[in-house]
Amino acid sequence: MDFKNLVYIVSLLLRDRQTKIQNLNGKGFTLIEMLVTMIIIGILAAIAIPSFLNQANKARFAEAKSYVGTMSRLQQAYYLEKKTFAGSISQLSFGANTSSSSFTYSVMTGDVNGNASPVQLDQIVTNIASPLSPNLQAFVGVVGIPGVVRIDAVFCIANFSGVAINPGALDSSAQTMKCPINFTAQ
Repeated sequence: MDFKNLVYIVSLLLRDRQTKIQNLNGKGFTLIEMLVTMIIIGILAAIAIPSFLNQANKARFAEAKSYVGTMSRLQQAYYLEKKTFAGSISQLSFGANTSSSSFTYSVMTGDVNGNASPVQLDQIVTNIASPLSPNLQAFVGVVGIPGVVRIDAVFCIANFSGVAINPGALDSSAQTMKCPINFTAQ
């Protein structure tokens, strides 16, 4: 092997080694690329998190509406059998937990004018979903006899969080059930 061939082979090895070093430096991400990626992820998270929380609150509201609807139907069946509404949730044979991770369910008695007393279970009862979180709104179902021949129910949601829950009332002139004060019909 002559000297020229040796120089040529060494130059090829050095050239390949230098190319490998440059390729290693070219792999990976620059700081700017990482910052741009982090900003994009932050913007997407800022958009997605409120949407997710809103959907979670809608699911909690649907749970409360379903439970209060079931309680109202059970009240109607109880009235048809006993000619009076149930004064407690235990009388309804609810068959489900009286509380969940978001609400506690109960029955509130009162009179047809929306007062806590005198109790008129032969006329009206209010089923309640009381929120366990201060961020949720209460939900009620008012069940009663607005006329002679029918049992009526109205479902109401609190206008704001932390509202005091009073019994529902009966509007005798319109022959409909009324939501408690600070509640809106659904």
